[in-house]
Amino acid sequence: MALEIEIKVKVPSLDPIREKLLANGAELIADQVEHDLYYNAPHRDFAVTDEALRIRYLTNQICGKAMPPNVIYKGPKVGREGFKSREELIVDLSSAEEYCTILERLGFRLTAEVVKHREMYQCENALVTLDTLPGIGTFSEIEASFDLSEDEAISVINKTAEMAGIFGERLTKSYLEILLDSRQT
Repeated sequence: MALEIEIKVKVPSLDPIREKLLANGAELIADQVEHDLYYNAPHRDFAVTDEALRIRYLTNQICGKAMPPNVIYKGPKVGREGFKSREELIVDLSSAEEYCTILERLGFRLTAEVVKHREMYQCENALVTLDTLPGIGTFSEIEASFDLSEDEAISVINKTAEMAGIFGERLTKSYLEILLDSRQT
């Protein structure tokens, strides 16, 4: 079981962050469009339990290792204020389409699709993403390496945010929650 520890910040522009990352030796490891299909269970409401079941597949991959589609379970959010921590389990799939069909036949319902352009940069003990969600905005996430303790992860995230100039309100909402909120306004 891996514990994901990260921050997410809505930013006005990705360009200055990208420039600082590259100037400080970060390596661009992926540039792609991610399609995230979120499902809700027939036996409990993930919005109530604060869980997520996501199928992810990639398109328009410019660089980076080719990744298979995968299914990800995310447990309820825990952790310190401003940091999002949650259990994350990932299983690779041979076919996202067929897995979605299986879920639907079992009574799971598609809640929403989140599409984002994502650049991923590897820094020391952290991964920084620059995300553009059409119609929603631009965001940056910093995720600490899974092998760090919570205190080490928080320290790495804070240092990486300072190095890259990632400042602003730290959001604990998922992109799914941000998308659903934007539809209500």
